[in-house]
Amino acid sequence: MQPIDAFMTMLHNGEFSEAHEVLEDDWKALRSAGKKDESNILKGFINAATAFELKRRGRESASRVWQTYMKYRPMIDEIESIHVKKYRECAACIDTVHEEIFRV
Repeated sequence: MQPIDAFMTMLHNGEFSEAHEVLEDDWKALRSAGKKDESNILKGFINAATAFELKRRGRESASRVWQTYMKYRPMIDEIESIHVKKYRECAACIDTVHEEIFRV
């Protein structure tokens, strides 16, 4: 299973802290390779998972962390990458979980 697929599965299962960790290595590798935009997309996904965990814990900082994800989300439609389809799938997954977590 690819890390991004594991990430989406973990989000659906409410394993937000674990989901945060599963993309860390790919995010760092992209950043080190100079692929700033693509690394920022993963950084956004990581922030989304963090926001979900913070919201579950009742922390006010959840909304601020969510805004970091929203800052990077438009990059999905602007980037040229073989992974765009998977990034869009992940963003849709995040939207679904956001509706469940933040509607409370």
